[in-house]
Amino acid sequence: MTTGQLPFPLIVMEGPPRQRGITYGAACRDRIRATIDFYRFIFRAEGGLDWPRALDAAAGFAKPIESYDPDIMEEIRGIAQGARVDLNEILAINTRSELLFLLTSGAAPPKPCCTSIATIPWPETGGSMLMAQNWDWYRKTMDNCVLLLIRQPPRPTVFQLVEAGLIAKMGMNSEGIGLCTNALLTDGWRVGVPYHAVLRGILNARRAVDAIGAVTQTRRASAGNYLIGHGDWFAVDVEASPGHLNILYPEKGLLTHTNHFLAPNPANADLMPARWPDTIVRGARAGQLCAERDQGDDMIWIKRTLKDHFDHPASICTHPCGLVDPDAEWQTNASMIMAPDRRMMYLSQGPPCENDYHRIDVGALFDR
Repeated sequence: MTTGQLPFPLIVMEGPPRQRGITYGAACRDRIRATIDFYRFIFRAEGGLDWPRALDAAAGFAKPIESYDPDIMEEIRGIAQGARVDLNEILAINTRSELLFLLTSGAAPPKPCCTSIATIPWPETGGSMLMAQNWDWYRKTMDNCVLLLIRQPPRPTVFQLVEAGLIAKMGMNSEGIGLCTNALLTDGWRVGVPYHAVLRGILNARRAVDAIGAVTQTRRASAGNYLIGHGDWFAVDVEASPGHLNILYPEKGLLTHTNHFLAPNPANADLMPARWPDTIVRGARAGQLCAERDQGDDMIWIKRTLKDHFDHPASICTHPCGLVDPDAEWQTNASMIMAPDRRMMYLSQGPPCENDYHRIDVGALFDR
């Protein structure tokens, strides 16, 4: 465990929405352009898509984002302005999964990523509710990541890890809301409010009910899993597709999720297990390992789970396996553990089996 260091650069955003975006865009200009260049490559390599076509399609998501939350769209405009790139390029990287699926009629779906966990403490021992996630994605994107501290009164301050140019990913806010997330894949995707905008809507919430409503009360463009917690020993999992919602509750103080639906979805077919069956392996393994926890320290069991290599490379902690183009290699880019009640985060850059968790006093950042 390393204290007092940040594994990724920190960007502080404050002021009106446009100014927040400009600050972010200017501070991360090179990283944002690297993010854009990478997804231009991925769109071509995995979907056969020309970048101009992707940009034209991305423009269609501006109106749904604006309707969902005008401040989010204004931040996106600011990011483009600060980074000196086209607005549609920022929209494209924030709607990358939707674009790849829609423009290829499902032939180039997003890959599965992430294993998420929430533990409610044993009443006999007390302690903190913990939330955790391994973020598995293209290895080359790790170097483009940043930490964002977003001061946006009267809304909560947000602390999150993102690829440069994105408006949201996983993290927590100053009101004790924590968020972990997993990609899901179904049919029925459409132009609507994209996944990353929903993530930001959750982190903008002051109350758990508003965080859940950020998912349930919108016309969703795609599918996603949202593990939402609060420091007051609350956790719920929302499995969402364009036409359906499932709500999952902790069992014996435990929630785990990967990239397939755990409850029936009568409206949209779950396409992930047939395309990427590693989600089943990781899901079963996470549930098995975390269920072995006793009335001791949940942190020990969570770390053990996040470092697990059973069935590698289809494992919770995954590494490049040399089976694909080096530019499309896959790994655990970050591992995050959060204690929202104590406003603490433990974050590794790269696979947690090889890299220390950095202890981040998020509360101190919120209070500055």
